[in-house]
Amino acid sequence: MTINTHLKNAKQDTTYIMKRFVVSTLFIFFISSHNAQSIEQHEKIGDSLLTAGQYDVAITYFEKELQEFPKNEQILRYLGYNHIAKNNFDQGEKYYTEALSVNPKCGRCYNNIARIYYLKGNTRKALELANKSVNIDPKDASLYASRAKLKEALNNKYGALIDYNKAIEIDPTHPGYFLERGSYYANTGNVTSGLADMTRAIELAPESYNPYFSRANIYYDQQRHKEALKDINKAIELDSTQQSLYTGRGSIYAALQEDQKAIDDYSKAIAINKNYFLPYLNRALSYYQLENLDASCADYNALNSLIEKGNLTDEVIISDIKKSIEDICNPEKPSYYYQRGVAHYNLAEFDKALNIYDEGLAKFPESGMLLSFKGNTLLAIEKYEKAIEFYTYSLEKKESVKDEIAVHPRFEKESKKQTSFYDRFLASTNLSITECLIYLDRMDEALIKINEAIALIPDVVDFNKEFYYNIRGHIYLNMNKNELAIKDFKTSIELNKKFPAAYVNMAIAKMNLSKKVKFSTFTVGSNFKNQPRNVSWSFPNTSSFKKSESNIKAALSDCNTAIAINKNYGFAYYIRGQIKQILQSSDYCMDFLTAQRLGLIVEDNLLKGCIQ
Repeated sequence: MTINTHLKNAKQDTTYIMKRFVVSTLFIFFISSHNAQSIEQHEKIGDSLLTAGQYDVAITYFEKELQEFPKNEQILRYLGYNHIAKNNFDQGEKYYTEALSVNPKCGRCYNNIARIYYLKGNTRKALELANKSVNIDPKDASLYASRAKLKEALNNKYGALIDYNKAIEIDPTHPGYFLERGSYYANTGNVTSGLADMTRAIELAPESYNPYFSRANIYYDQQRHKEALKDINKAIELDSTQQSLYTGRGSIYAALQEDQKAIDDYSKAIAINKNYFLPYLNRALSYYQLENLDASCADYNALNSLIEKGNLTDEVIISDIKKSIEDICNPEKPSYYYQRGVAHYNLAEFDKALNIYDEGLAKFPESGMLLSFKGNTLLAIEKYEKAIEFYTYSLEKKESVKDEIAVHPRFEKESKKQTSFYDRFLASTNLSITECLIYLDRMDEALIKINEAIALIPDVVDFNKEFYYNIRGHIYLNMNKNELAIKDFKTSIELNKKFPAAYVNMAIAKMNLSKKVKFSTFTVGSNFKNQPRNVSWSFPNTSSFKKSESNIKAALSDCNTAIAINKNYGFAYYIRGQIKQILQSSDYCMDFLTAQRLGLIVEDNLLKGCIQ
C-alpha cells in the first residue's frame, strides 16, 4: 500500500451499516370518557408523526390536546413516548407517571419507564419495572417481548429467549414477536432460526414491509447482499414511503460497490425525512468513495446542522462527524488540500492533483505531507527527478509531519497510532524515491535508498513489508546479483505467501542461475507495476537440452504458483511462456497470448511461430 492509499483508508475508522429495524412498542390505550372519534384521531395523527420522526410536532399537538383532556391516558402516553424518542427522559417519565395516576394497572406505562431507566444506565431499576409490568398484566404478550429485549441487552440470553417464546405462546399470530425473536436468534449466531422466524413473520403479514426489511438485515449481516437486495426491493414495493428502506437499500448498494445507486437511495431517504442523520452520513461516505469530497463535505455540514438542532445526540457518531469535517472540510488545514489531491490522483486527474497541492503548498509551504503527496503525483506522470526533489524535501520537513499527525483528528490522544503513521510515512517515502531511481536506472543509489526504507519499516502487522524486500530483490536482479535477489524474494514470500510478484521474480533469478540458459536482454519496463522488466534469454537449440535442469523446473513451478494465486497476473504468463519455450513445450504460445490479452508487451521474436 502506498502512502496515498494508506491515508485514504485511514479516513474512516467506523463503518455504518443498515439501521436495524426495531419493532415499536404496541399501544393498547385505555378507553377514556371522550368519544371514539377523538381516540381514532389521536391514534392516526400520533402514529403518523411517530413514523415520520416528527417528535416535536407530535409533542406540540398532544400538549394542546392535553389542555382539553387533562386526564386522558392515551395523550399522556403519546407525550411520554415522544419525549423518550428525543431523549427527554425526565419529561417522558413525568407523563408516564401521570398516565399511571389515571390507570394504575397500565403495564405498558411501567414498561416504558423501564426503558427510560435502562437508557439512563440504571439497569437494576429498569428490570424491576419491567418485571412489575409483566406482573400487572401477565397476558400482554408485548410486555414479555419488551422485557426480552431488556434481558438481551443485559446479556441474559436464556432469559430473553424464554420471554420471546412466552410472547409467541400468548399471541402466535403476531408477526412482530417473530421479528423480535428472529433478530435475537441472528444476534446470537443462530442465523438459520433467525431467518425461519423472519420467514414466518412474512407468512403472517405478507403485505407488511417490516418482515422483508428485517430479513434483509440478516442477509446483509451475513454478506448475502443479493438476497438482502431482493428482500428490501420487495419491502419498498410494499411501502415506498419509509426512509429507512431507502437508507437500507443504499447500504446494500454500497456493499456491492455501486456507490452512485447508493447515493440515489440515500437522497430519496433524505427527501422523505430531512431531519434524520443516517442517510446524510452514509451518503457522505459514498461521495467520499467516489472521490467527490466537496459533496461529502456538504453532507457533513448538513449533519453538523442536525447536531446543532439536537436531532443527533450519539456522542460517538458526533465525534466521528467532527473529525471528518476537520479532516476534509476545513481549508485552514493541510489535510483539506492533500485529501483532495489524493482524490484527483485516484481518478488519474494528475493536473488537478498538482494544482490543489500547489494551492496547499502556497498556504503551507513546509507541510511534509503535501510535499510527499505532490511527489507521488510527479512519480505517476514519470517526472522522476522532480519527484525525488519533492520527496527529499518532505523528508527534510519530517518534523512537520510529526506535528501534522499530532493534531490530526484521527490520531487525537493516540500516541501509538501517531508513531505508526509517522514510521509508515518515512518508510513509504524512501520506497517511492527508490522507485524513481529504478526508473532512472540508478541502481546503486536505489540500493542505498531501499536499504534505508527497509530499516524504517514499522514493526506492525498491517504493513506491506513483503513489497520492500521484493523491490530490493528487483534491484539485485538488475545488478545480476541473483543469489541475493532470491534471498529477498524468499523473505518476501515468507511475509506473504500470496504475493505473486515475488514468485515470478524468483523464477527470473533462478533462470539467470541456470547453466543451460544465457541471459540475453534485461531492461526495466515502462510500466513498473504491471511489467517490471522485459526479459529474454538465449538457449541452445538442440534436442539434447536437459528438460530436467533443476533451476528451470523450479522457475516453472514458481510461475505456476503465481498464476494459481492470481490468474490475471500477466507478467507471470510472460515469464512462464519463455520458460516453456526453453523447455520446448508446445503450449508456450498460449502463455504469450494470454500475457498480451492482459496488457503486457510481448516482443516479436518471442511470438515468432505463434498464430496471433
